[in-house]
Amino acid sequence: MSAQKISKKELLLILERHPARVDMLPAGQRAIVTLFLNGRSFRMLAKNAGVNEATVARRLRKIVSRIISDDFLAALSQDDMSKEKIEIIRDYFINGLSVKAIAKKTGISRYRVSKIIRQLKYPSRFIGTP
Repeated sequence: MSAQKISKKELLLILERHPARVDMLPAGQRAIVTLFLNGRSFRMLAKNAGVNEATVARRLRKIVSRIISDDFLAALSQDDMSKEKIEIIRDYFINGLSVKAIAKKTGISRYRVSKIIRQLKYPSRFIGTP
């Protein structure tokens, strides 16, 4: 489902169905989603944030596309989730940070971050790999 083709009604339904994923969002994104779920219109959210109405709609669609991503779901389905991996999942799939930005933020090498992301995206390729 393309982020551009998600209607306002579908946004609402998806966000209501995935409250745990919404809870993983950064505070600013979570606030926008919470206000939207509480019946605020794009116009009202835009006015409060001081941005264009289309910007609010685009941000919400981007948030929804991330939380319904197959990669995000596959990553969350793994059993051995360390705090490090959870942080990387959140930063990569939810916050949309680059591998370089995650490496800098966490103090982990880019190679290690990339390897963790690949393991999370394609777990069957890494069975038995520490």
